[in-house]
Amino acid sequence: MRRTIAVVWVIALTLTVPVLLVSRAGEVGMTIESSPSSTFQVCQTSGPSFDLTYMPEFIDLVPGSEPVTLTLELRVGVTDPDGVSAVIGSYKNESSSEWTNVTMLEDLSSGSPDDYVAEPLNYTMVGTNWIVVWDVIFYANDSLGNWNTSDMHKMSVCRQGYISAHTVVALAAALVLVVGTTSLLYMIHRHRRRSPVLTFSVFRTAPEFAEPW
Repeated sequence: MRRTIAVVWVIALTLTVPVLLVSRAGEVGMTIESSPSSTFQVCQTSGPSFDLTYMPEFIDLVPGSEPVTLTLELRVGVTDPDGVSAVIGSYKNESSSEWTNVTMLEDLSSGSPDDYVAEPLNYTMVGTNWIVVWDVIFYANDSLGNWNTSDMHKMSVCRQGYISAHTVVALAAALVLVVGTTSLLYMIHRHRRRSPVLTFSVFRTAPEFAEPW
């Protein structure tokens, strides 16, 4: 009886092991066939891109003669598919060789995630009839460490001299004087051309002859 039971167990194990192996191989095959293919994202190496239209090109101030305090605002649009890590603005007066760098922050109040702005930079200009040209360059770094540099942007700030009321009156009086003098000289010239020309006759006295004796 015991031998019969042992033989049955041996036969059962012999049949069960191949079935388990085939079943396991089927499961592994189904897993390989049904697994989705892996997706790889190609990362760029050129760095962020810039939109320089946020900066004006020309600013014309109200004419005046008093010193005026101006505000230089640096603003730029920066985009990158891998995310923007840092933005730096660099500016200088066109007549100078010294650059000044400022850290720019995302302007959350604008509603655009690409809008970066620096704190206002104030400077005072004295005198009239001047124009200041600012050179501006932006640098940006993405989340992968790729840097990029924008093109140079030029912004001109112009101010004309203020003309007072006294100056306007003086200029008007001078203009009237010039016009009046020119008209008077023209009338005198025309009068001379229309006047008769005086003619002078020269009479020569005949020579005297001595009377014969």
